[in-house]
Amino acid sequence: MSTTEKKPKIKQKPTRIIRNNLAVIAKVARLTPGYIIAMVLEGVVYGALNACETVFMFRLFNALDENPSFELVATIIITLAVFYLIARVYTNWYWHYYHAAIQRKLIYKMHRELFEKACKMDLACYDDPVFYNDFVWAMDQSHSRAVSVIEDVGKIINRLVASGTIFSVLFTVDIPMALILLLCCVSTIVLRQYMNKVSFRHREETQSMHRHKNYINRLYYLSDYAKELRISQVDSNLMDAYWKNMNGIVDTDLRYGKIYFLWNDVVAGIIDNLTYYGILVYMVLQLAHGNVLIGGLAAAVNAVWSCRWLLSDLINRFTKFPEHSLYIEKYLTFLSHKPTIVSGEGEVEELEELVPENVGFTYPASEKKEESKENSQGEAQEQAKESPKASLTNVSLTIKRGEKVAFVGYNGAGKTTLTKLLMRLYDPSEGRILYNGRDLKELSLEQLRSHIGAVFQDYRLFGATIAENVLGDVFDGTAEQEAAVKAALHAATFDEKLEHLPDGIHTLLTREFDDKGVNLSGGESHKVAIARCFAHPYELMILDEPSSALDPLAEYELNHAILQKADEKTVIFISHRLSTTRMADRIYMFENGSIIESGSHEELMALNGKYAEMFRLQAEKYKLNE
Repeated sequence: MSTTEKKPKIKQKPTRIIRNNLAVIAKVARLTPGYIIAMVLEGVVYGALNACETVFMFRLFNALDENPSFELVATIIITLAVFYLIARVYTNWYWHYYHAAIQRKLIYKMHRELFEKACKMDLACYDDPVFYNDFVWAMDQSHSRAVSVIEDVGKIINRLVASGTIFSVLFTVDIPMALILLLCCVSTIVLRQYMNKVSFRHREETQSMHRHKNYINRLYYLSDYAKELRISQVDSNLMDAYWKNMNGIVDTDLRYGKIYFLWNDVVAGIIDNLTYYGILVYMVLQLAHGNVLIGGLAAAVNAVWSCRWLLSDLINRFTKFPEHSLYIEKYLTFLSHKPTIVSGEGEVEELEELVPENVGFTYPASEKKEESKENSQGEAQEQAKESPKASLTNVSLTIKRGEKVAFVGYNGAGKTTLTKLLMRLYDPSEGRILYNGRDLKELSLEQLRSHIGAVFQDYRLFGATIAENVLGDVFDGTAEQEAAVKAALHAATFDEKLEHLPDGIHTLLTREFDDKGVNLSGGESHKVAIARCFAHPYELMILDEPSSALDPLAEYELNHAILQKADEKTVIFISHRLSTTRMADRIYMFENGSIIESGSHEELMALNGKYAEMFRLQAEKYKLNE
């Protein structure tokens, strides 16, 4: 979004505001029911505590006007002291102990729900900038908004109890004075509601600029980019982009700052001060004319001070709910998202044959528009390290059990796209994919993926031990698991490096969380990622550029090791480096989303087509391996 682009006005019906806030309250009540009970009780107790001083002064001063007995005065004072002590003990327990503990429990449960939803979300959602931006908002804002709603409800109960009690006193003292305060409340509610909408528009306008700025910040402290920043001139481009976004943020802040100053400071200040000082003058005149007792005046003065704060905060809490609603709606929209990649019911048997039939596929239009990714510039750019995304047209082939198959072609030819369809990360736009004669859509998604191990070119290792990275699960320390991890690393030719690691398979990867952690080289990391395919009894292995980070000799050794260890498995290689493809039973040459040639290495060389041309261009690199 450009820095000058204006957001459309945000309109919310009261029913929509109520529905969204009630939805999050219901969720909190379901996840942490004790939170709601304790919050209501705290609101009532602390509200009464806030009002008791005004009630005390009214009762005491009026009693003094009537020459009361010592016993009556002592009773009033002792009653206040006891109630004050009990209320303080409870509210301090709530805020200093219970509140922090229950919040932690709520945040954990909400995040767990979001994480589970994210794992089931269509991969295509990450490619939709608008949805992805809202997804990030849901992750960042959901728990804090839920806590804010609960706290605001508690404070509203508090302020209503306190102000209701105080107003009941004021109406007995002077009705016009009480009505003036109520009129002030109504005008302030209207003003605050308008300013909350303005504040939300302000945040929305600057959201993409802040995220772009934060993305550039990350580039300077993440080790992934340290070398490129030092050997290239990209720094000037980044600083230009940083300056542009900072200017956009400042310009937007200044534009909205004028609105905040006019309405929050000037108009609200005039209303507040006229009300406060007007009531004081009015009450002094009433006392001078003998219309109120000294107790009424004392209560009125104290009430004005109390109500000035209580009602201001009450209005502020009420007018936050439209703002909460706008954020909650993004969260609820994310939770209500229905994935299009849904599981079938069919049992997944051992793989015998995998057949894409006339498969066509086109990525959503939003992926192809580079400018549309601006809203998710930070994370989206970090995800976009793979080859250009290509559509597929009328792709048909057959992969038999135990076959070693290679997909070759230049970047953007459609190789990786097809493997994503085979794993049902996407569904074909046309045609179908048959697993043992059954459409993939009919099969259990969880079972299907449990039969497939994959290492993509843009694989990721986690800040965990080598064992946990290989297993993709908790390492429980059993001899069986340890043997499985070591066997998998051996199959990926990681033995030599493993011998030099002080803690072996228990070595922590990356130094981000522990100085004793290890940063592996690109080739070493790739071997750990490949070991994941050998740590489980996968029947189909998909290896996207399995040796791209290795030198030719290491590549040759690794490829032989993979094929040796995967003797009975079905393997799909995706590669530009054709030393790997020579070992394949069948090679499929992709170009512009279609298969243009297929056959063994010898057959394709004899065909003297695109594959042969590509192979000859690389031939010098592989002479040692022929």
